Amino acid sequence: MVFKRKMHKQSLGIFLALIAMYIFSTIHIVCRWILMRNAFIDNGDTSMTTSLYLIRPPLWLTVLGAAVFTANTLVADSVLIWRCWTIWGRNWWVIILPLCCTLAGAGLGFKSIQEQAAYVINPNLDRTKFIDFATPYFALSLITTCLATLLIIFRILTMTDQTTRQSRGYSRVIEVVVESALLYSVAMAIFLPLLVRNSSNDAYAQAVVGQVTGIAPTLIVARVTLGFARPSETWQTPTTVFSTRSGHGTTLPASSYLTRVATGSATGSDTYEK
Repeated sequence: MVFKRKMHKQSLGIFLALIAMYIFSTIHIVCRWILMRNAFIDNGDTSMTTSLYLIRPPLWLTVLGAAVFTANTLVADSVLIWRCWTIWGRNWWVIILPLCCTLAGAGLGFKSIQEQAAYVINPNLDRTKFIDFATPYFALSLITTCLATLLIIFRILTMTDQTTRQSRGYSRVIEVVVESALLYSVAMAIFLPLLVRNSSNDAYAQAVVGQVTGIAPTLIVARVTLGFARPSETWQTPTTVFSTRSGHGTTLPASSYLTRVATGSATGSDTYEK
Protein backbone atom coordinates (compact mmCIF):
# COMPACT_ATOMS: atom_id res chain seq x y z
CA MET A 1 0.00 0.00 0.00
CA VAL A 2 2.74 2.43 0.97
CA PHE A 3 4.62 1.70 -2.27
CA LYS A 4 1.53 2.16 -4.45
CA ARG A 5 2.99 5.34 -5.86
CA LYS A 6 6.53 6.16 -6.90
CA MET A 7 8.97 5.42 -4.11
CA HIS A 8 10.55 8.43 -2.39
CA LYS A 9 11.97 9.33 1.00
CA GLN A 10 8.58 10.24 2.46
CA SER A 11 7.13 6.85 1.48
CA LEU A 12 10.12 5.10 3.04
CA GLY A 13 9.66 7.08 6.25
CA ILE A 14 5.97 6.20 6.43
CA PHE A 15 6.73 2.56 5.73
CA LEU A 16 9.33 2.40 8.51
CA ALA A 17 6.97 4.18 10.92
CA LEU A 18 4.18 1.69 10.25
CA ILE A 19 6.51 -1.29 10.64
CA ALA A 20 7.90 0.17 13.87
CA MET A 21 4.43 0.74 15.34
CA TYR A 22 3.39 -2.80 14.43
CA ILE A 23 6.50 -4.28 16.05
CA PHE A 24 6.20 -2.12 19.18
CA SER A 25 2.49 -2.90 19.60
CA THR A 26 3.13 -6.62 19.15
CA ILE A 27 5.98 -6.67 21.67
CA HIS A 28 3.89 -4.71 24.17
CA ILE A 29 0.92 -7.08 24.01
CA VAL A 30 3.27 -10.09 24.27
CA CYS A 31 4.83 -8.58 27.39
CA ARG A 32 1.38 -8.05 28.92
CA TRP A 33 0.41 -11.63 28.07
CA ILE A 34 3.58 -13.04 29.66
CA LEU A 35 2.97 -10.92 32.76
CA MET A 36 -0.62 -12.11 33.16
CA ARG A 37 0.24 -15.73 32.42
CA ASN A 38 3.07 -15.84 34.93
CA ALA A 39 0.99 -14.04 37.56
CA PHE A 40 -2.20 -16.09 37.36
CA ILE A 41 -0.89 -19.48 36.20
CA ASP A 42 2.71 -19.94 37.31
CA ASN A 43 2.21 -17.90 40.50
CA GLY A 44 -1.52 -18.35 40.95
CA ASP A 45 -1.49 -20.66 43.96
CA THR A 46 -2.96 -17.93 46.16
CA SER A 47 -4.05 -14.35 45.73
CA MET A 48 -1.01 -13.32 47.76
CA THR A 49 1.51 -14.98 45.41
CA THR A 50 -0.23 -13.45 42.41
CA SER A 51 -0.15 -9.98 43.95
CA LEU A 52 3.50 -10.30 44.91
CA TYR A 53 4.43 -11.24 41.34
CA LEU A 54 2.48 -8.31 39.90
CA ILE A 55 4.19 -5.95 42.33
CA ARG A 56 7.66 -7.26 41.48
CA PRO A 57 7.65 -8.68 37.95
CA PRO A 58 10.95 -9.53 36.20
CA LEU A 59 13.00 -6.42 35.51
CA TRP A 60 13.43 -7.20 31.81
CA LEU A 61 9.67 -7.58 31.38
CA THR A 62 8.96 -4.25 33.04
CA VAL A 63 11.60 -2.30 31.13
CA LEU A 64 10.88 -3.88 27.74
CA GLY A 65 7.12 -3.39 27.97
CA ALA A 66 7.42 0.23 29.10
CA ALA A 67 10.13 1.05 26.55
CA VAL A 68 8.20 -0.22 23.52
CA PHE A 69 5.05 1.51 24.79
CA THR A 70 6.87 4.84 25.04
CA ALA A 71 8.57 4.39 21.68
CA ASN A 72 5.26 3.47 20.04
CA THR A 73 3.63 6.60 21.43
CA LEU A 74 6.52 8.72 20.14
CA VAL A 75 6.21 7.30 16.61
CA ALA A 76 2.41 7.64 16.61
CA ASP A 77 2.54 11.27 17.73
CA SER A 78 5.20 11.96 15.12
CA VAL A 79 2.99 10.55 12.34
CA LEU A 80 0.10 12.74 13.46
CA ILE A 81 2.36 15.80 13.61
CA TRP A 82 3.70 14.96 10.13
CA ARG A 83 0.16 14.87 8.76
CA CYS A 84 -0.61 18.19 10.43
CA TRP A 85 2.58 19.69 8.96
CA THR A 86 1.65 18.44 5.48
CA ILE A 87 -1.91 19.74 5.61
CA TRP A 88 -0.72 23.15 6.77
CA GLY A 89 1.50 23.53 3.72
CA ARG A 90 4.64 22.34 5.53
CA ASN A 91 4.47 25.27 7.91
CA TRP A 92 6.85 24.59 10.79
CA TRP A 93 5.39 27.32 12.99
CA VAL A 94 2.07 25.50 13.23
CA ILE A 95 3.56 22.33 14.68
CA ILE A 96 6.02 23.91 17.12
CA LEU A 97 3.78 23.37 20.17
CA PRO A 98 2.78 19.75 19.34
CA LEU A 99 6.40 18.95 18.49
CA CYS A 100 7.68 20.40 21.78
CA CYS A 101 5.02 18.46 23.72
CA THR A 102 6.05 15.25 21.96
CA LEU A 103 9.76 15.70 22.63
CA ALA A 104 9.22 16.73 26.25
CA GLY A 105 6.81 13.84 26.73
CA ALA A 106 9.31 11.35 25.31
CA GLY A 107 11.93 12.54 27.79
CA LEU A 108 9.51 12.19 30.70
CA GLY A 109 8.41 8.80 29.42
CA PHE A 110 11.89 7.32 29.39
CA LYS A 111 12.60 8.91 32.77
CA SER A 112 9.49 7.21 34.17
CA ILE A 113 10.84 3.88 32.86
CA GLN A 114 14.01 4.44 34.84
CA GLU A 115 12.02 5.17 38.01
CA GLN A 116 9.76 2.16 37.42
CA ALA A 117 12.76 -0.13 36.99
CA ALA A 118 14.30 1.23 40.19
CA TYR A 119 11.06 0.49 42.05
CA VAL A 120 10.98 -3.10 40.74
CA ILE A 121 14.55 -3.61 41.93
CA ASN A 122 13.85 -2.04 45.32
CA PRO A 123 10.14 -1.99 46.34
CA ASN A 124 11.04 0.09 49.38
CA LEU A 125 11.45 3.11 47.13
CA ASP A 126 8.65 5.61 46.69
CA ARG A 127 6.43 4.42 43.82
CA THR A 128 4.95 7.89 43.39
CA LYS A 129 8.19 9.03 41.74
CA PHE A 130 7.31 6.85 38.77
CA ILE A 131 3.79 8.33 38.67
CA ASP A 132 5.23 11.85 38.96
CA PHE A 133 6.95 11.37 35.60
CA ALA A 134 4.39 9.11 33.94
CA THR A 135 1.41 11.41 34.52
CA PRO A 136 2.80 14.49 32.71
CA TYR A 137 4.16 12.19 30.00
CA PHE A 138 0.70 10.84 29.15
CA ALA A 139 -0.82 14.29 29.59
CA LEU A 140 1.60 15.78 27.03
CA SER A 141 0.83 12.95 24.63
CA LEU A 142 -2.89 13.65 25.01
CA ILE A 143 -2.29 17.36 24.40
CA THR A 144 -0.29 16.57 21.25
CA THR A 145 -3.04 14.33 19.89
CA CYS A 146 -5.88 16.75 20.60
CA LEU A 147 -4.00 19.80 19.36
CA ALA A 148 -2.82 18.20 16.12
CA THR A 149 -6.30 16.82 15.45
CA LEU A 150 -7.95 20.21 15.95
CA LEU A 151 -5.40 21.86 13.67
CA ILE A 152 -6.06 19.27 10.95
CA ILE A 153 -9.83 19.69 11.18
CA PHE A 154 -9.57 23.49 11.18
CA ARG A 155 -7.34 23.42 8.11
CA ILE A 156 -9.72 21.13 6.22
CA LEU A 157 -12.70 23.33 7.02
CA THR A 158 -10.99 26.62 6.17
CA MET A 159 -9.42 25.32 2.95
CA THR A 160 -12.67 23.86 1.63
CA ASP A 161 -15.62 25.92 0.40
CA GLN A 162 -19.20 25.18 1.42
CA THR A 163 -20.03 23.20 -1.73
CA THR A 164 -17.05 20.91 -1.39
CA ARG A 165 -17.59 20.57 2.35
CA GLN A 166 -20.97 19.02 1.64
CA SER A 167 -19.56 16.61 -0.90
CA ARG A 168 -19.14 12.98 -0.02
CA GLY A 169 -15.37 12.86 -0.44
CA TYR A 170 -14.40 15.48 2.11
CA SER A 171 -17.00 14.28 4.57
CA ARG A 172 -15.11 10.99 4.56
CA VAL A 173 -11.76 12.72 5.03
CA ILE A 174 -13.02 14.64 8.05
CA GLU A 175 -14.71 11.53 9.39
CA VAL A 176 -11.55 9.42 9.18
CA VAL A 177 -9.33 12.10 10.74
CA VAL A 178 -11.75 12.78 13.58
CA GLU A 179 -12.57 9.14 14.34
CA SER A 180 -9.01 7.89 14.20
CA ALA A 181 -7.70 10.67 16.45
CA LEU A 182 -10.63 10.49 18.84
CA LEU A 183 -10.06 6.77 19.20
CA TYR A 184 -6.57 7.50 20.49
CA SER A 185 -7.63 10.50 22.58
CA VAL A 186 -10.49 8.69 24.31
CA ALA A 187 -8.31 5.69 25.16
CA MET A 188 -5.63 7.97 26.60
CA ALA A 189 -8.19 10.08 28.47
CA ILE A 190 -9.56 6.94 30.16
CA PHE A 191 -6.12 5.59 31.04
CA LEU A 192 -4.69 8.83 32.49
CA PRO A 193 -7.13 9.19 35.46
CA LEU A 194 -6.66 5.52 36.35
CA LEU A 195 -2.91 6.02 36.44
CA VAL A 196 -3.15 9.16 38.56
CA ARG A 197 -5.45 7.43 41.04
CA ASN A 198 -3.06 4.45 41.19
CA SER A 199 -5.96 2.18 40.27
CA SER A 200 -5.33 -1.51 39.70
CA ASN A 201 -7.44 -1.24 36.55
CA ASP A 202 -4.90 0.94 34.75
CA ALA A 203 -3.25 -2.21 33.34
CA TYR A 204 -6.36 -2.98 31.28
CA ALA A 205 -6.56 0.55 29.91
CA GLN A 206 -2.83 0.58 29.15
CA ALA A 207 -3.16 -2.65 27.15
CA VAL A 208 -5.84 -1.01 25.01
CA VAL A 209 -3.89 2.24 24.61
CA GLY A 210 -0.84 0.30 23.45
CA GLN A 211 -2.80 -1.12 20.51
CA VAL A 212 -4.82 1.99 19.70
CA THR A 213 -1.58 3.97 19.55
CA GLY A 214 -0.60 1.96 16.50
CA ILE A 215 -4.08 1.75 14.96
CA ALA A 216 -5.03 5.45 14.97
CA PRO A 217 -2.14 6.87 12.91
CA THR A 218 -2.25 3.84 10.61
CA LEU A 219 -5.80 4.80 9.59
CA ILE A 220 -4.60 8.27 8.61
CA VAL A 221 -1.60 6.92 6.71
CA ALA A 222 -3.82 4.38 4.94
CA ARG A 223 -6.16 7.16 3.86
CA VAL A 224 -3.28 9.13 2.40
CA THR A 225 -1.45 6.29 0.67
CA LEU A 226 -4.64 4.87 -0.87
CA GLY A 227 -5.26 8.21 -2.53
CA PHE A 228 -8.47 9.12 -0.70
CA ALA A 229 -6.97 12.21 0.96
CA ARG A 230 -6.31 15.45 -0.85
CA PRO A 231 -2.83 15.65 -2.48
CA SER A 232 -0.26 17.73 -0.60
CA GLU A 233 0.03 20.39 -3.31
CA THR A 234 -3.67 21.27 -3.08
CA TRP A 235 -3.38 22.48 0.51
CA GLN A 236 -2.01 25.81 -0.70
CA THR A 237 -5.38 27.20 -1.87
CA PRO A 238 -9.06 26.60 -1.12
CA THR A 239 -10.83 23.91 -3.09
CA THR A 240 -13.67 24.70 -5.48
CA VAL A 241 -16.09 22.33 -7.18
CA PHE A 242 -16.79 22.67 -10.91
CA SER A 243 -19.28 20.83 -13.07
CA THR A 244 -18.84 19.50 -16.58
CA ARG A 245 -21.26 18.86 -19.42
CA SER A 246 -21.64 15.30 -18.22
CA GLY A 247 -23.06 16.64 -14.97
CA HIS A 248 -20.30 15.21 -12.80
CA GLY A 249 -18.64 17.51 -10.29
CA THR A 250 -14.89 18.09 -10.52
CA THR A 251 -12.91 19.22 -7.50
CA LEU A 252 -10.09 21.61 -8.35
CA PRO A 253 -8.06 24.20 -6.50
CA ALA A 254 -9.46 27.65 -7.22
CA SER A 255 -6.07 28.83 -8.50
CA SER A 256 -6.07 26.00 -11.05
CA TYR A 257 -9.31 27.21 -12.64
CA LEU A 258 -8.15 30.84 -12.65
CA THR A 259 -4.98 29.80 -14.45
CA ARG A 260 -7.00 28.02 -17.11
CA VAL A 261 -9.17 31.12 -17.59
CA ALA A 262 -6.11 33.34 -17.93
CA THR A 263 -4.55 31.10 -20.55
CA GLY A 264 -7.81 30.60 -22.45
CA SER A 265 -7.87 26.86 -21.81
CA ALA A 266 -11.09 26.95 -19.79
CA THR A 267 -14.15 26.03 -21.85
CA GLY A 268 -17.85 26.62 -21.52
CA SER A 269 -18.22 23.16 -20.09
CA ASP A 270 -16.52 24.32 -16.90
CA THR A 271 -19.27 25.97 -14.90
CA TYR A 272 -18.41 27.58 -11.61
CA GLU A 273 -20.74 26.22 -8.93
CA LYS A 274 -20.82 28.90 -6.28
